[in-house]
Amino acid sequence: MTPGSANQPDTPASSATRIIRGVMQLGRGDKLGIAAFRNTPEALLAAIAPSAALFIVLALSTFVQGYNSTEITKVLILVSALLTRLVVSQYAARFWSREALWPRYATALLWSSWLPMVLSLIVICVMQLLMPGMATSRPALAGVMIGVELYELWLAWFVARAGLNISGGKAALLVVLINGAVAALYLIAALLPPHYNALKEIMGPLPKP
Repeated sequence: MTPGSANQPDTPASSATRIIRGVMQLGRGDKLGIAAFRNTPEALLAAIAPSAALFIVLALSTFVQGYNSTEITKVLILVSALLTRLVVSQYAARFWSREALWPRYATALLWSSWLPMVLSLIVICVMQLLMPGMATSRPALAGVMIGVELYELWLAWFVARAGLNISGGKAALLVVLINGAVAALYLIAALLPPHYNALKEIMGPLPKP
């Protein structure tokens, strides 16, 4: 695929194929994958759509089950974290005179962010099939989480470098700024009522076999 092909009209099926191909290329460290994403506001909105749909489902589920301040806070934090990533990266792109490239970068970042989650699910499923005991082992699951998190940080760095055409140092700084801002949101949520603690929820007790 050439860079110009990402700007040609395509069908929903070919668009999905193009995006998946781009994510897989970026996921294995191929800079050419960035060309699979359009540099338009419409492409960015399409990339936001899956997360927005997920947030709506979570919100509706919360309201159906009854008012729960912790669950509502959880949904609001997820929405805020998504918007924070976009705002921080846009300000950084503007500061580095890369604002013209930002829509493509943000689109690639949002689509690529699903890859670590898919990989973690695949790894856990394989563990469950081949080593059932490890699938319920806290150290093993913690190892998977750490590995996926490190890969996610690298992927965010690589997408920033490829998408904004910046140096590795600037890309690393952008990753730190984005994750620092998101971490601040979760810290505020933990400190203020209803004291939603995402880390405690993630590292909660494992289900009994």
